[in-house]
Amino acid sequence: MLLNLTLAVSLTGLILILWRMYVRRRSAYRSLPLPPGPKPLPLVGNAFELPTTLPWRTYAQWSDMYGDMIFVRAFGTPMLILNTLEDSVELLEKRSSIFSDRLETEMVALMGWDWNPVTMGYSQWWRRHRRGFHQYFNQAAVSAYEPKIYNSAQQMLQRLYNEPKKFADHIRYQFGVNILSVVYGIDVAEKGDEHILIAEKAMQALAEGFNPGAFWVDFLPILKYVPAWMPGAGFRTKAADWKLSTSAMKEKAWADAVKDDVNSSIAAKLAERMSHLEGEELAEEENVAKNVCGVAYAGGIDTTVSTLHSFFLAMLLYPEVQRRAQQQLAEVVGPNRLPEFSDQPSLPYIDAICKECMRWQPVVPLNVPHRSTADDEYKGYLIPKGTLVIQNTWAILHNPEEYPDPEEFNPNRYLKDGELNPEIRDPSITAFGAGRRICPGRYFSDLTLFMNVACILHTFDITPALDDHGKPIEVEPRMQTAMLSHPYPFDCIIKPRSRLAETLILGQGHVKA
Repeated sequence: MLLNLTLAVSLTGLILILWRMYVRRRSAYRSLPLPPGPKPLPLVGNAFELPTTLPWRTYAQWSDMYGDMIFVRAFGTPMLILNTLEDSVELLEKRSSIFSDRLETEMVALMGWDWNPVTMGYSQWWRRHRRGFHQYFNQAAVSAYEPKIYNSAQQMLQRLYNEPKKFADHIRYQFGVNILSVVYGIDVAEKGDEHILIAEKAMQALAEGFNPGAFWVDFLPILKYVPAWMPGAGFRTKAADWKLSTSAMKEKAWADAVKDDVNSSIAAKLAERMSHLEGEELAEEENVAKNVCGVAYAGGIDTTVSTLHSFFLAMLLYPEVQRRAQQQLAEVVGPNRLPEFSDQPSLPYIDAICKECMRWQPVVPLNVPHRSTADDEYKGYLIPKGTLVIQNTWAILHNPEEYPDPEEFNPNRYLKDGELNPEIRDPSITAFGAGRRICPGRYFSDLTLFMNVACILHTFDITPALDDHGKPIEVEPRMQTAMLSHPYPFDCIIKPRSRLAETLILGQGHVKA
């Protein structure tokens, strides 16, 4: 009895000591100042100051006034923008146990994207999805998809040959064809495939709806109860419309997937792995499988699309880059075949172009916000629990100390003595996010971008469109404001480089099976 009492008193004392240590630490943090930023207004905070057009550029400019870390509030939501790689690595990678959560916003839920692992909170449920995705898209696994990526690049050439003015549409459509084949084993219609049209609408919803500050309902959840007919409640109608496409994208593709051959698709492999299950266990595993395939499909149909679109823009603005790349392709590949993955080590300039496309106009200029799960201290400042921590990817990749003349498209910055220079930081370290939430599809994206860039440059010349007087039309590198940023539409001329190139485009030359 005495032993039990002594043990209870000791345990109580230990709990009190630990509690006091926690309170003291929390109080110490809470006594620290917040990082600098624009002065907030009562109640609304900085909601009216948050930039709505190219916010990544505005946040980079704010660093001249407030420093590399900028703290703002939108109503009750604290937000911290990180403009340097140093701060991003320290918080999002080295302290990833605290800074790996997500804000599961009202708008994301309203438009049906809450099944997406990208938007899920940091939890065991998220980890199950991450493991499932990583298994099929890790660096070793993606080499199995090289034949499909190669064949898709060939099909892209033929689309560009047949309708060159629709190059932007071809990029999106052909990438959809490729990822549908890899993930679901689905053969896609030559034009107007229902799966791709549904996915495009769903991705538009994600790009608009998951942009911090785009919809006030994310900061004032009570707005979700406002009737759709009331002024200012247009988000309700948008969300309802988007939800139909978001759900259909995931469900229809899974229903139509080829599942009777494990070599045909990722969906088939996942279906085979759970074929012995039944009841609730089967339903849960199937739900995870649908989500994994859905996010792979979503990522493949939109992210690399923007980078290749920016590639066409760069070739218009920097014709000397195009000429040098074509010279290297001529020396390594020769005129009688298309580039292959085995050529990649001998094509450092093509690799450098791909890296520069990612850096010059990053697809996700503001990384998807992480959310802190505890109070923390950094550089003498308090970062409160629940803060949305946003990596300004654009600012990091346009740091003039790291990348001189950052607005210029210059693949030479990655080269030394004709080879890739390991001393220059690879933009992919930043472009695909950070920490435990880094994009797991980055290796597949790299392969897809390299093969398409190499094949297009080997067979086509990309030149400015002409006006009514035969003069070249000038274009500017203008990007759209969204979570997934794309260039504004522009015209160009895409024509085969020679008759021999034309035979390669049409599949009449040497073709790898």
